[in-house]
Amino acid sequence: MKSSFNKLFILFFILIVIGILYKRFEDSRIKDETYENNVAIQKYLLDGKSLTESKKPILWIYVPYELNSRNWANFGSRTSLDLNQPYLYLTVKSIINKCSHSFTISIIDDNSFEKLIPGWNVDLKCIANPILDNMRELGLMKLLHIYGGILCPISFICMKDLNELFITGTQGGKMFMCETTDRNITSTEKNVYPSLKFCGANKENRTVGNLIDFMQHTISNDFTADTKFLGAFDRWCNSKIEQGAINLINGKMIGIKTSENQPILIEDLMSNHYLKIDPYTYGILIPSDELLKRRKYQWFLRMSPKQVLESDIIIGNYLLLFNAPDKEEGIIEPLKMKPDWVAFWKTPLYNGLYGVKPQWLGDNQLKVKYPGR
Repeated sequence: MKSSFNKLFILFFILIVIGILYKRFEDSRIKDETYENNVAIQKYLLDGKSLTESKKPILWIYVPYELNSRNWANFGSRTSLDLNQPYLYLTVKSIINKCSHSFTISIIDDNSFEKLIPGWNVDLKCIANPILDNMRELGLMKLLHIYGGILCPISFICMKDLNELFITGTQGGKMFMCETTDRNITSTEKNVYPSLKFCGANKENRTVGNLIDFMQHTISNDFTADTKFLGAFDRWCNSKIEQGAINLINGKMIGIKTSENQPILIEDLMSNHYLKIDPYTYGILIPSDELLKRRKYQWFLRMSPKQVLESDIIIGNYLLLFNAPDKEEGIIEPLKMKPDWVAFWKTPLYNGLYGVKPQWLGDNQLKVKYPGR
């Protein structure tokens, strides 16, 4: 009895040691993985001088650092100001892989506005929502007006270089906007709507300047969520699109609609079904704001980059495809096997007569074994 107890104690001790060693190994691996991702991102954190001297158009990627409890800084904190959305490292990497040759890529956050915008004296840390979101949009539009370029969402899976999109969108010296899934009051009438989340222009564009004036006037008179709920900024832009002052990019080009003009929803992205995206699309826009709100998909936000790439959901497959080194452009389609055999059937004309089975005959016909010799 005593010998059996000793064996159980030794086994229990060995399991504890193995668990501790595995935990240390896993923590070390995650730390190294995070460090590599941060080093890759730090390379694209630029200052105002670098941006002014850039000869290439600028691709802006805004990083939304918010207080969250997805991954605690320590046990006592229960919260963290880190991004804590590992899949976004993969989307940023896909943008860098495809666009670094044509664009000067600048990754920014709330602290960047003071450094890049002359005369910006707003401390965003002292502002709460809904005014905070409006001020961020104002800051991003000012960056677009001063430096020009493309404002690309951080959750965009880039499949090809956005240079052609920028050239097409800025034809005629105009600003351009992309259609995204509509999430304000206008969604009662339309599934998609022009959005400032994905837009671009050349520097000192007049329409962007007029938009900034409208935004400043609206923000100074509204301290509620009325502006966001009504989609005031997007409505103003839509009126300019109707007047021909802004170019509109179809949502199929950024993967929010299928090739058949049907909306691609978050349920489609989180499934393992194939997406009927347009073969000429520039990528797939993941609705990151909606992912944060949907409790059903919080597991995806907690997955490490390795887990995302090894997952069997369709969005994980696309992230794997376009984070692979030297990967050519393409889309994921179901494999269609071409059989090396031909179906024969027993014709109803007379007994013993067989022929090639016609198409669309149906499955209700009598089937018998082929009387081969």
